[in-house]
Amino acid sequence: MRIAVLLAIALFCTSAFAQGARYLHISTNPSYADAYVETIQPNHSRNPDTKLPGFIKVPDGERNIVVAIFKEGFKDTVLNVTLPESDTSYLIVALTPSYDDEFLSDQRSALSRRARHNFGFRLMVASAVPFVTSGIAAIVASNSIDKANEKKRLVEQSLFHDNESYNHNLERYGDYRDRAKAARTLSIDMLIAGAALLGIGVVLSF
Repeated sequence: MRIAVLLAIALFCTSAFAQGARYLHISTNPSYADAYVETIQPNHSRNPDTKLPGFIKVPDGERNIVVAIFKEGFKDTVLNVTLPESDTSYLIVALTPSYDDEFLSDQRSALSRRARHNFGFRLMVASAVPFVTSGIAAIVASNSIDKANEKKRLVEQSLFHDNESYNHNLERYGDYRDRAKAARTLSIDMLIAGAALLGIGVVLSF
């Protein structure tokens, strides 16, 4: 009985391994190109699915996969690959140079748009820093305002204006008030900076 159970487990593990992920490895001559998967007319202004040379994961159960290869200065190459049952397949693709000025100009425009999109996305991510700083400054400002109001109340309730406690509370009130003003100004400045970065990033990313 125990032997049968062990055999069943071994068969299950073997089957699961056999059905594991398969990959297609593509390299190009010349090296370093972009790969777009499952499309024959990719938008080259968008980031590629894979940088070549590299591995492309094959969807489970698929035997065919379409890969469009893009490299500046070379003609677009579209592959419709029929894969064997092996875990990983390897291809080396020779790219053909292009001498069409209009085509090359379109390539440069696409790459320029891609760079702009990526820069815009980085600005959107960077906008989180001033937004977080603004939030922290707003918390500091709120806390300082509460402390300043508390000291102001103690000052107003003081019967004697020439004792040590009155002077101490008056000094602390001024400190908290100044801190609140500085934090509030920083919060507003950081909020404006964050909104500006986010707005520019959104515009550039489209």
